[in-house]
Amino acid sequence: MTVPAPAVAPKCVSVTAEGEPDGFEIPTAYRGEVAPDGTTRLAISVPPERLPEVFYALAGALSTPWSVMYLQLTDRRRGKQHEGKPRRFLSVDVAPKQGLDTFKRCETLLFRDGRHQLWVRGGLTEQLVLDEMGVLYVYPDDFSFRDLLDGLGVAEMKRGKLMCDRDYVKVQFEATADAQEALLLANLRLAEVPA
Repeated sequence: MTVPAPAVAPKCVSVTAEGEPDGFEIPTAYRGEVAPDGTTRLAISVPPERLPEVFYALAGALSTPWSVMYLQLTDRRRGKQHEGKPRRFLSVDVAPKQGLDTFKRCETLLFRDGRHQLWVRGGLTEQLVLDEMGVLYVYPDDFSFRDLLDGLGVAEMKRGKLMCDRDYVKVQFEATADAQEALLLANLRLAEVPA
């Protein structure tokens, strides 16, 4: 008898106005968008069990060296949400191997906790963003990224909604991710940048 793998907790859950889960299922899909600053990007949605796989595949497609920015939206340890002014931590000239090794040691923080956004910028100014809802973005909307996603079985979305389109979401926080947040900041030498 095969025992099914336990469900992987998502970074956030779509909820009703009363805060109860509304049954929304995270699709496996991507779509092209124009970002608020006018640049093109792909918005990518995958269920939580596939989020690390797709994130690492996209990160592996970025040129070198990397710049990494960690946006702390909520300081979970202090119970403080940074309303409108998240704390920004930045490091430049990050070797991809060092970045990937650190990310793998911080997977609960990155893929199960909604306190932050992680931005990884390649040497040619292409970017990968993991947001607080578990939605991935790559800049620019490029055929190389589309081909990579198609090869991973993530198809272009013709209609429907992603988590970022939902009216109400409840982000999850993991106490065990506190130590991983400190590790990420230290290992990648992420220094706070004034807002």
